[in-house]
Amino acid sequence: MKYFLLLTAALAPASWSASIDSTRYAHPRGDYALTYPSDWKRSMGLQAVLVRPPGAAGRQVSVTFERYPLGKDSPATPQGFETELRADVGRIKKLDSEGPATVAGRKARRLALTTTAVLKDSYGSPLPGPRRELYMILPKEGDYYYVLKLVGVGAAFEQAVPEFDRIAAGLTLAKPAAAPAKKP
Repeated sequence: MKYFLLLTAALAPASWSASIDSTRYAHPRGDYALTYPSDWKRSMGLQAVLVRPPGAAGRQVSVTFERYPLGKDSPATPQGFETELRADVGRIKKLDSEGPATVAGRKARRLALTTTAVLKDSYGSPLPGPRRELYMILPKEGDYYYVLKLVGVGAAFEQAVPEFDRIAAGLTLAKPAAAPAKKP
């Protein structure tokens, strides 16, 4: 019996143990708070938070929460962002699913894509694949909108989907600043 329990514990998926302990990152201005597994590594970008699982899976999968637009070449609206994603569908990507979602109490769009082209590294060797992407596109509030994205390959992607859904469920956003009152 003792060996059965040890075997059961050893075979438990990594996502089960990762969901027990979590870390909460709150943006310094209070714009958002993101909860992710505590053993995942966090890095910051200009308008982004990126988290990766530990070990080899961290080289195969990442979750990014990003504020848009990033600049003048970035889509100004969530609809523009989705249009850019769809531009490659039928050429090098396949649309696996799409539909409504709720993130941080807001209606969002959920899109899943798979790259159909063989991706290669800088030496011309094929990369493991196919590359899969899962997006949660939140509505525009004020001058910006957010995108929560999971990108990865193989089994690491499949194992990260439940964590991605937990990250989406635990995300909190600040209310957008009220527009200043117009003077008569």
